[in-house]
Amino acid sequence: MNPLTKMITAPFAKALAAMRHAARPSFFNGLLRRTRFDYRRAIGDGLDSSVVTAPIRWVQRALPEARLSVRRRKRDGAVEEVADHRMLALIKRPNAYYGDLVLWAATILSWFLDGNAYWIKVRNRAGVPVELWWVPWWMIEPKAPEDGSEFLTHYRYSPGGGVEPMRLDPEDVVHFRDGMNPRDMRKGLSALDGVIREIFIDLESSNFVASLLRNMGVPGVVISPKGGAMPAPEDVEATKTWFKEAFGGDNRGGPLVMGAPTDVQPYGFNPQQMNMSEGRDVAEERVCACIGIPAAVVGFGAGLQTAKVGATMEELFKTAWRNGVLPVCRSLADELDRSLLPDFGRTPGADVLETYWETDEVLALQDDEDKQTERWNKRVIGGWVQVYEAREAAGLDVDDSHRIYLRPISVIEVPADASPRALPAPEEGERKSAGTKARASREAMGRGEKYVLMLQRQERGLETVFERSLKALFIRFGKAAGEAARELISEQEGKSLGKKEEDLLVAQILEKLGIAKWTGELRRAYEAQYLEVAKAMSEAAERAGLGASLPDPVARSIVAAGGRRAGIVDIEGQSRKAMFAALAEGRAEGEGAQALANRIAGYVEGGHWQSAETRARIIARTETKYAQNISTIERAKAGGVQQFIIFDGRLGPGRSLDSHIARNGSIVTAAEADALAATEHPNGTLSFAPHFQEDE
Repeated sequence: MNPLTKMITAPFAKALAAMRHAARPSFFNGLLRRTRFDYRRAIGDGLDSSVVTAPIRWVQRALPEARLSVRRRKRDGAVEEVADHRMLALIKRPNAYYGDLVLWAATILSWFLDGNAYWIKVRNRAGVPVELWWVPWWMIEPKAPEDGSEFLTHYRYSPGGGVEPMRLDPEDVVHFRDGMNPRDMRKGLSALDGVIREIFIDLESSNFVASLLRNMGVPGVVISPKGGAMPAPEDVEATKTWFKEAFGGDNRGGPLVMGAPTDVQPYGFNPQQMNMSEGRDVAEERVCACIGIPAAVVGFGAGLQTAKVGATMEELFKTAWRNGVLPVCRSLADELDRSLLPDFGRTPGADVLETYWETDEVLALQDDEDKQTERWNKRVIGGWVQVYEAREAAGLDVDDSHRIYLRPISVIEVPADASPRALPAPEEGERKSAGTKARASREAMGRGEKYVLMLQRQERGLETVFERSLKALFIRFGKAAGEAARELISEQEGKSLGKKEEDLLVAQILEKLGIAKWTGELRRAYEAQYLEVAKAMSEAAERAGLGASLPDPVARSIVAAGGRRAGIVDIEGQSRKAMFAALAEGRAEGEGAQALANRIAGYVEGGHWQSAETRARIIARTETKYAQNISTIERAKAGGVQQFIIFDGRLGPGRSLDSHIARNGSIVTAAEADALAATEHPNGTLSFAPHFQEDE
């Protein structure tokens, strides 16, 4: 340990050691102030308390809307997304038994209930993590020497079940902490520590009502003879049986006639006596406040009462994301940067890799991003901030070429101490013409914005369906390549192959695989996706004035465009490179025929993206956007539209845009729109809307 670090941490560690050995009770002994009752022990781990689990479950469901990503910050300020980073692939599939959704859900549960969440890394022989395992907080504990000489030396992992506790190196544990716990500065502090009593109130209220219903079941009526008569036991049973049969079920409400003087009195208790709503409302509000989620978002009654007279549900959802989810996301990403990202290698030179959560697809935050983009767009167009500043605020690549102002040519510069020059007043006809054109331009932009927003809402769903289809296709393709390779490699096992023999082997595998068949299947998948996108646009097209129907010539043109785009994916060339790489690496490892075939299957299915999932996701995102653009252009041309409005203002982290802010809102011809759509990059944000020219 660095001497300076040791000098700083040693007093803390010694103070903690002294607290552990203190004989008298103190603030750090786990009991709450002003009481000797152990509420913590009474509520247990909180997993059986709805007031605790409901808001936590909401965060667990909301978090997957954001996407964990890695980006590279270069020395010149440029930022680019690293879509295929190995850490992301590992988190996506942490082990053979569950995926990232389960991993994050368990992590969020630990985070809120204990303030600490733990992942254990399993490394390969090269020391690189290949598996991640979530561990419950009660099974693992950060440890240090009793004398306080070190701040942290290891983690003690106690899986139970007769297994001896294990000593884990801190490098093999990802420890997510919610802040710092003053009772143990090696750990985080649970957000729920301050509402232990309120959780107890809610649990006791539930138990009280349930106990009343279970143990205090009382008769509905009491029938007793008058005059002090004492009926025989058999008469009592006969009367009870007769009364139940005569006035139970469908006979309720019938007339009652007794053959002797008898008292019949209703009996029971008032349900209002069981009303615990006020105490339970307090528990709901305070637990949600500690987690950062408005109670109404979770569905609690207290929060819904507030929502009726206060903020709208839309605003409450935004608040839940800003105060509840995003702060947790930032803390999780910060710990990944410290504890997991460095395990996959350092970045070259002065480049910096960092983890972040992409929130472009979070519906609750879309309006906020749109408003932020609109504000920056106004500043740039107004000419009082540079394009550089706007791009930097949006997290985009910047360089000296962006240090420019965009100012209207009609604006003149006037010194601060001078009066503005008077311009000649326009003629009446010119004023009317200019006003009409400006109004028409605003109306066209408004219609275009609504059209593009409708398409953006459809994007994610269309991308997801296409991504699943492509992923399944690439996995089948890789499996077929492995099967084709296994037999051919087995025939030559033990032989020393030169470059010509290796080239011949790869050619034979490709021939046996049948590239033409797979190329055709990929083309058909593209064509089906393009047609599906075109059909999904019917409502948006109708509102934009293009009509809801999809004419056959337009459909054929769109499908043909999809078929042509499928040719961009060079299956044969990518597979050839993947096979050569797999053979070279596999032979260097001394692998046999089966292992080489398995390696070829994995390399071929992923292409140069290295995984079928990443390959499918990038292609699905790119082609869905292009399909929307080409469908817009073809539909509009069929309707006689020859001009299009460019929309390129959906800015956000990870977007690699060049001069998009400047071209947003400009009008281009159909031919120019075709060319721009064809050259758009995979993470592009370019969209088009038809521009209907108004009669002057």
